[in-house]
Amino acid sequence: MGSGERAARATERRLESQRRSAAEEVDRILEITLGLIERSAPVMPSVSDIVAAAGISNQTLYKTFGSKDELVLAVLERGVLRVAETARARMGEIDDPRDQIRVWVRMVLRQVSAVDAAETSRSVLGYLHQAGAVEGANQAELLAPISALVLDPVISLGGDQVSADCVSDLVLGAMRRQLWTKTVPTREEIEEVAAFVLRGLGAEGAR
Repeated sequence: MGSGERAARATERRLESQRRSAAEEVDRILEITLGLIERSAPVMPSVSDIVAAAGISNQTLYKTFGSKDELVLAVLERGVLRVAETARARMGEIDDPRDQIRVWVRMVLRQVSAVDAAETSRSVLGYLHQAGAVEGANQAELLAPISALVLDPVISLGGDQVSADCVSDLVLGAMRRQLWTKTVPTREEIEEVAAFVLRGLGAEGAR
């Protein structure tokens, strides 16, 4: 072993341990923050509430996330990723791209069907909109993990990226409208949206 290699390996092990510890602490703070938001919605918890519940100082919070806005954005990003992971798993169990699109539409629109979850989403998005943290391209970027899932089945049905973007804009737009108007889509309405998307793609067997 060459000169300095043992020291380099020891340093890397130390850094890896620190990275794991930091990631675990970030996860813990995010979970605590989400729990506070769920309990206090539609009012957002204060920084004082968050640091007290997490057992950390204001300095630690700002050193970790930079600002309350960044913390709330991280909570939103985590929620989006969880929805995307669940949708990806369910779509992966299906071979027919038409059924994959139906599953995707159902997953997206059912995010506003659970009253408590919808109230939490309104609280988070309302706060971020007021702070100017989720506007235009930034909002599209946040939802990209969900939007990206519809591309492969759309291509399988003869569409392209533009077609997939149109599908995503339509369905996510419907979700946002129902979120802000506090309306809950019925099962029939969700299925009609899915059928509308498939008809627009010219997919045979659309219902």
